[in-house]
Amino acid sequence: MKPSPARPNVNPFIASFPGDPDCIRTLADIQALERIPPERRFPCISPLHAIAAITEQYPGATALTFLRGGRADDEPQCWTYTQYMQEITAAGNLFHSLGLNYDESVALLLPNVPEILFGFWGAQMAGIAAPINTALGSEQIADIAREADARILVTVGSDYPEIFTKALDVQRHYSGIKHVITVGKGTAGTIDWREAVGQQRGKNLTFDRSLTGTETAAYMHTGGTTGAPKIARHTHRAESVNVGQMAMTGPCEALRSRPVILCGLPLFHVNALFCSALSAIINGGELLLAGPEGFRAKSLTTDFWPLVERYRVSFFSGVPTIFAGLLDQSTDELDLSSLSHCSSGASSMPMTLLRAFRESTGADILEGYGMTETTVCATAHAYHGERKIGSVGMRLPYQLIRAVVLDEQGVERDCDTNEIGVLLLSGPNVISGYKKASANVGAWPDIGWFNSGDMGRIDTDGYLWLTGRMKDVIIRGGHNINPVIIEDALMKHADVEFAAALGKPDAYAGEIPIAYVQLRLDASVTSTQLKSYARKHVRERAAAPVDVIILETLPKTAVGKIYKPELKADAIARAYREAAETAYPDGDFLVDVLNDDVHGLKVMIKIIGGEAISGDLDMIQKRVAGRLDILGYVWALSL
Repeated sequence: MKPSPARPNVNPFIASFPGDPDCIRTLADIQALERIPPERRFPCISPLHAIAAITEQYPGATALTFLRGGRADDEPQCWTYTQYMQEITAAGNLFHSLGLNYDESVALLLPNVPEILFGFWGAQMAGIAAPINTALGSEQIADIAREADARILVTVGSDYPEIFTKALDVQRHYSGIKHVITVGKGTAGTIDWREAVGQQRGKNLTFDRSLTGTETAAYMHTGGTTGAPKIARHTHRAESVNVGQMAMTGPCEALRSRPVILCGLPLFHVNALFCSALSAIINGGELLLAGPEGFRAKSLTTDFWPLVERYRVSFFSGVPTIFAGLLDQSTDELDLSSLSHCSSGASSMPMTLLRAFRESTGADILEGYGMTETTVCATAHAYHGERKIGSVGMRLPYQLIRAVVLDEQGVERDCDTNEIGVLLLSGPNVISGYKKASANVGAWPDIGWFNSGDMGRIDTDGYLWLTGRMKDVIIRGGHNINPVIIEDALMKHADVEFAAALGKPDAYAGEIPIAYVQLRLDASVTSTQLKSYARKHVRERAAAPVDVIILETLPKTAVGKIYKPELKADAIARAYREAAETAYPDGDFLVDVLNDDVHGLKVMIKIIGGEAISGDLDMIQKRVAGRLDILGYVWALSL
């Protein structure tokens, strides 16, 4: 446990009242803070008000430092708070001058360059910000832009040919984009960011917009780790409140020390935008933007610890895959004493990794839990509280969490202490709905309570322990299997870096458990050996994986979460190919699993070889239908 601070938190965005605890250590401290309603506790209406207020307080202090190569020896490009605010205002003026209405959005298709921040906050001045994952395909980007009512698209120039080409494709797919602005060299018909913003720089805001905080600030698309992305509606008030909630759990002396927060996660994602970028502002600190590719660039990983030493980094947020990679880099003879703590919240962190990181750096990784629908964060380990390794900490102040049992009508009952249930969330930081009405169906099983889709238990001290996702449960012959127990067992093997368990369609059992693993460097273990190991160490006999598939790398989202839909599609494809080949041994089959608006997933099977290639399609279809129909997905066969 950390020592008690010398003074209470004096962050100007978090109001203090008589009787407040000096910091958060326990659930009782959180409950004591909640005596004051959130409207009084968090006086800030929006991030824009926060930026303006901190600019008045620290006009000449460094707000943003950009390292173009993400290396410690890069020549830094810096903006003071005054300059930062000028860039945001200029962006807002530009968007307004291009005809953006308050209920329309600016789509931001950018890597981690400073302009994504100027554009994000500037869009919130003039309308709505809609950052989009640059790794998505152009049609999917266009679908998100269309749903977000985007009228302007800000992207990079031709020096990033892959993203630039996608951006031009997006405008062809979606005619609602009226203007494409490029950071860098564009093409005929595009607007040059630097020239257009330069014409606005130095001006005050050219339009008058009064905010109450309830207006839509951003359309944030979900990561899509369990299916197609949805668009969550963030309000101005919720964004500023959630960062205030997080600040209350951190070091109470944060404002006085002016933290340096390193950002390496992608800024189209809520973690980087709010845990890093907005947290730096609300705490009066400096954001260190470590290159356009962030942690996806090998140069940042190899040069990370010298960078921490040079810039006296006090905090950064990562995911398990990133922390594992950083541990492979030497910290010998480096002064890392500035590093106060780190956060992780994308997926479960192996205990061995938590301990190894602490031993190597002297800093704790504080696990938390959240999602796009909670703005970013719902629970965290309090800096001055107890560390319960394996849990994701306590709920943030004003963030309510229930573990419940659901039935077809909704909430059947609340779970007892330490009883596993579906997690429902409510609070001033939780969205009121998705942009598309159909996405809201079933998302609120009780009035005001959002269904996270996650499962977990809450212990006697108020700590949350995640146990899996409701949709991830493997149902083998009516027996519910939590994939986490398979993953935990495999992760204890010395050669396994990461593991993901899921259900593979099966004609007899409905589903059978299988696992995908990524091995450590120089590992020599085989799939057969891992299957035998799992059989001995998975605590439920029915949960022992029928197959363990070794991949060079497990598919991951841009923020490092294991992307189970891709693995699920592979498992379905394997099941259908095996069934087709069993039913018709003379054929070779290629199986593809596609997203389908009507059926969810559709299995496309193509005959690519064997005697079947010259056979009668109707006859082959009749031969395989009996085995394929029972697997449960809609399928189609073709030559």
